[in-house]
Amino acid sequence: MKAMLIIPANGGMTLELTDISPQKLGPQDVRLAVRAASVNRADLLIRAGTHVAADPGSGPRIAGLDAAGEVIEVGSDVSGVDVGDRVMAMVNGGLAEEVVIPAAMAIPVPTAWSYADAAAAVLGLMTEHNALSTAARLQPGETVLVHAVASGVGGQAVQMARQLGAGRILGTSRSRRDATALQRLGLDELINTSECDFADRVQQVTGSAGADVIVDHVGGPYLSANIRAAAVKGRIVGVGRLGGVEGTLDMEELARKRLEIIGTTFRTRTPDEKAEVVRALRAEIDLNGAAQALRPVIDRTFPWTQALDAQDALDRDRGPGKIVLQIG
Repeated sequence: MKAMLIIPANGGMTLELTDISPQKLGPQDVRLAVRAASVNRADLLIRAGTHVAADPGSGPRIAGLDAAGEVIEVGSDVSGVDVGDRVMAMVNGGLAEEVVIPAAMAIPVPTAWSYADAAAAVLGLMTEHNALSTAARLQPGETVLVHAVASGVGGQAVQMARQLGAGRILGTSRSRRDATALQRLGLDELINTSECDFADRVQQVTGSAGADVIVDHVGGPYLSANIRAAAVKGRIVGVGRLGGVEGTLDMEELARKRLEIIGTTFRTRTPDEKAEVVRALRAEIDLNGAAQALRPVIDRTFPWTQALDAQDALDRDRGPGKIVLQIG
């Protein structure tokens, strides 16, 4: 089968479409004919050599962190997933004609979604549901602040927060370019960090109450202001570190507000822990019923043979949608 491999080139890494042997199917695995995969910022970091994917394995290093496709084979111990099912999954090495995944990681694709929709959504659905519901324990009516809200995953955080019953949803960005599109997703106010201090604006909008939940995709540089923006007993969930990994923490204010700072990543989770993220998502969210509300925004699509161009496009652009690779 053909797969897009990450290979050394000119002192760095590049992508190359290569023929490799199909992966072996275990008794609790399923094999997908991959139809689409998405491009993620972690793909850029992996190519740059600054980010190591979870469970990279010992075989050829295949690009891609997700996949959507049709089940074409199931392991002997698999139940609940059948040949012909349309599924999406987080998987290391999804950028291939076929991929083997644990059956426990397979999420049924909503009937109304295309494979492109599924590939664009799956990582965001898992990440943001885990951050908002499991880590932050979001309660109906609470105020949510989402940093880097104009990114693909930021927009999905808004959709998920709305689905989980959040009250007011605020988001930060460095421009107002995507305000209208984000409002359609459920955002109540876009705070332009180039124009104001976001913590001051959050306190103003909430009548000095602050944000109950902060989903931070920026990282260290926002830590100090997050403490100021948070409500008493607020929960700050560190999802991404786009802006850096170090920040200043006011321990007195942390204690006064009785705040929680919670870190999340998939890289250090065991297969069982990842499967639990899938189970929690499927148990709480009816994806078919919420298909329209949670449909991801797709910025553009590329044939998978242009994966390198697609990654470069993501590196250049800061649009509100995901870039998707069509396979086959």
